[in-house]
Amino acid sequence: MLRHGIVSVRVRSADEHAPASRHALPTGLVLKVRQNVQKMVVKTVRERAISSKLLSEITEQTALLIDALFSGETPVFSELRSLSNYDAYTYEHSWSVMLFSVVLGRVAWEDGLVHNLDYTSRLNLGMGAVLHDIGKTLIPSSILNKAGPLDEKEWEQMRLHPQYGFDLLRPYNLIMPMIRAIVAFHHLRPDGNGYGLAKGKTLEGDAIPQLVRIASIADAYDAMTSSRPYQKGRLPFEALAIIVAGAGSQFDPGLVPLMERIVVPFPEGSLLFLKDGTVASVQLPGGLGEHHGRPECVVVASFAGGGQRKPGEMFILRDRSVIALGAASPEDLLIRVLTEIFGKS
Repeated sequence: MLRHGIVSVRVRSADEHAPASRHALPTGLVLKVRQNVQKMVVKTVRERAISSKLLSEITEQTALLIDALFSGETPVFSELRSLSNYDAYTYEHSWSVMLFSVVLGRVAWEDGLVHNLDYTSRLNLGMGAVLHDIGKTLIPSSILNKAGPLDEKEWEQMRLHPQYGFDLLRPYNLIMPMIRAIVAFHHLRPDGNGYGLAKGKTLEGDAIPQLVRIASIADAYDAMTSSRPYQKGRLPFEALAIIVAGAGSQFDPGLVPLMERIVVPFPEGSLLFLKDGTVASVQLPGGLGEHHGRPECVVVASFAGGGQRKPGEMFILRDRSVIALGAASPEDLLIRVLTEIFGKS
């Protein structure tokens, strides 16, 4: 089912071939956090300052959600999303990056890659993720919503959002240094590229705090899988492949392999356009063990010969290299095929 924003996650089943069950996030609490994040974004755009009351409420609610995400089985994200509206994207992106960051942090901690992920560190990670893009509220919507590539002048403005966010948090003494670091440095890369504060020091490699590196991966993943005015969202398997390719240069190489443990590469209902012209729909996303990432698909259409498969035929996709691209809906698939394969706008 297509979801507008992440409203639930799934947990691993003891039977690695059985479907994962829903993770029991408190529904009322989830709604309150999402509503308050939306209110904070809207209010910050209007007043060019963060509401201390909303910030306090979101912090308390996020702490409760983090407790839920650290209890029970490891959550697995398995649903499609479609977010193209600027206002919805701004606050839903913050919400989603918080979820991905906290769960990635949990898995890294359980594997011994992150040490001392205590209550304070978990809350710093969660709140840093919620606030990581708050500086974009000071970027003109004409830039954020531009239906095409940004020019150099527009990119100069966009690259200021970590500084804007850092400045917005300045008046709040209770905001911990690590939260400020996530806001300031989430676009810095291990190889020294990327961007952070417009003024002041920069960081690279191990000097970038681990929690910042976690939030950076979560931010990039969610941005790639969300539809924006200038591009349709990629499927999880595509975003994961890009993150893997950037391991060591753009992303922490120790954290990158953990992403496929918390994200289902081929969500149920997603569409795949194969290189032989076959269009297939994912019926079962694959198990969480040996068959993880090998979805069961059904052929829905065939173009340019379409290989040997017929519409209605079921098959297990074992080799990702046969996929040209994927999408969350028929409309998005058509647009991606036309623009990315045939070069038509």
